[in-house]
Amino acid sequence: MTEQPRADTHRSTAPRKYAPSAKRAARTSEARDRIRRAAWHAFSSQGLDAASIAGIVRESGVSTGSFYNHFGSKEALFEVFLEELAEEVRALTARARSKADDLETMLRISFEALLEHIVSIEGARGFIERNQHHVRASLHQFDAMERMLEDLRRDVARGAGRSLSAQELDLVARMIFAMGLETILQLDERPGPSSSEAAALMTAMIVRGVGGLGLEKT
Repeated sequence: MTEQPRADTHRSTAPRKYAPSAKRAARTSEARDRIRRAAWHAFSSQGLDAASIAGIVRESGVSTGSFYNHFGSKEALFEVFLEELAEEVRALTARARSKADDLETMLRISFEALLEHIVSIEGARGFIERNQHHVRASLHQFDAMERMLEDLRRDVARGAGRSLSAQELDLVARMIFAMGLETILQLDERPGPSSSEAAALMTAMIVRGVGGLGLEKT
C-alpha cells in the first residue's frame, strides 16, 4: 500500500503580508497630516525647544508610536518643514527673477515675492521668529540652499550688465541670500513696511552697496 504524504500540521511563522489597501493608505496619510498640523502649530507658537512630542501627539490625536513611525523625532519633523519652506522660497524667487533682465528689477520683485509668501502662510512668521537659531544652524545643510545660490549666481550673471568673476558672482549671490534670510528672520506680527516697500529698501541696499563690483554700470 502506497504511503500517503502526511499533511503539514505546522503553521508558518513567516510574518503575514498585507495586500496594499487604499483605506489603510488613507489612514496613514491622515495620521501623518494630523501630526504635521499639530507640530507646525507647536513649533510656530512655542518653538522647537519648548515643543514636546507628548504635546504634539495629544493635539494630533494619534499614538506616540505613530509619531515615531512617521518622523522619528521632533527635530526630524522640524527639518522637514524647514526644507520644504526653503524649496518653496527657492522656486518662487527664481520664477520672479525670470520675469526681468536687469538685476535691480530682479531683486525687487523676488524680494517682494519672498515676503508676501512668508506672510501668506499661517504661522510662518511665528515658526521663523521662534526658531531663529535652529533655522540658521539647519538651513545650510539642505540641497535647496545650494540650488538657491546657484540660481542666484546664474541670475546675477544675467542681470549684472557686465562680466563678473566666479568669486564676485558667489559673493553677490551670498549677499542677496543673507539679506533675504535676515529680513524674514526679523518678521513678526507687528505692523511694518509693506512687502513692496521692504523689497525696494533691500534692493537699494544691495545694488548700491556693491557698486564697487560695477553692478550699476551698463
